[in-house]
Amino acid sequence: MPNAPVRVAMLGTGFIAEFRAQVYARLQGAKVVSVLGRDRTKADAFAGRARIAHAATSWDALIEGPSFDAVDVCLPNNRHLEYVLLAAEAGKHVLCEKPLGLTEDEAKSMLAAVEKAGVIHAYGENMIYAPDFREILDIVAQGTIGRPLWIRGREAHFGPHSPWFWKKAESGGGALIDMGCHLIAVINALLGETPEAVLCHAPTLYHGTDCEDVVVALMRYPGGALGQCEASWIQRGGMQVTLEISGEDGMVTYDRSGLTQPIKVFARNQTQRYFSEKVESDRGWLFPTVDEYWRYGYYDQIRHFVECIQTGATPKVTFADGVVVNRIMDAAYASARTGGWQPIAA
Repeated sequence: MPNAPVRVAMLGTGFIAEFRAQVYARLQGAKVVSVLGRDRTKADAFAGRARIAHAATSWDALIEGPSFDAVDVCLPNNRHLEYVLLAAEAGKHVLCEKPLGLTEDEAKSMLAAVEKAGVIHAYGENMIYAPDFREILDIVAQGTIGRPLWIRGREAHFGPHSPWFWKKAESGGGALIDMGCHLIAVINALLGETPEAVLCHAPTLYHGTDCEDVVVALMRYPGGALGQCEASWIQRGGMQVTLEISGEDGMVTYDRSGLTQPIKVFARNQTQRYFSEKVESDRGWLFPTVDEYWRYGYYDQIRHFVECIQTGATPKVTFADGVVVNRIMDAAYASARTGGWQPIAA
């Protein structure tokens, strides 16, 4: 039935799953029928908050529960491969949160699995769908600033929410694989091509972790354009996302940080209210982000995924794009180890 809602099983109960659940609660054409979490108490609590009828703590229990058409993978990075392969084998469509894999090899295995299964697959790069970035992409595509010559992106805060991010065995890396992946995807989209080499510095400057907590990567594109990716877990004061694009005939600048939000609140006393992602303080000046799930692109990303399932169309950001991002990050990490330019083989 073309008008039947797409039945979704959410895999994961952490921060990103909370964002995505807000979308499904507002989205016509999709219904979350199950959620999978490793911890029974957390899974049940998440299901209660999101009004999901079934909570499971294993894939087998998920499969034995209500029937579903697609999975939304919101799991730690080191669990993506396992569950994407399980979903593909079961013939389920897959939306997978970034990064696709810990490495390019993992990402390629996932791409091969979903292609073999013939299911719809979408790589969860939400920034491509964010309204601000869609506007910027359109400005550049229309030639308003001429040919882009240099793009500098920065995403920074004082570190992730969950403990697994800080363990390289589970995350695959630090600030680069956590946030740099966003910037790489956006720069690739703006330039319409992928880089041929990368020079990267990725130290650990503050936090007690085996992951880098700051990274600067310079990407050289065919024709000479430069992409500069800066990601940081050492910036105080909440989330900052900035982008600068210098073209032959103009430039674009963008700043989405706490101080730039139009609503500003001052609270003398401690507050339990959620205001914005990665806020460090619970009093003083606070800067709420209205409808974060929409501003960050999650609503349009998930809506597009659901529509592709309903129509059989190919998502505009697929696992193939995720493979490319993993390939570039692998090369960046290699450059950080050697200290020199690292070629990026297609």
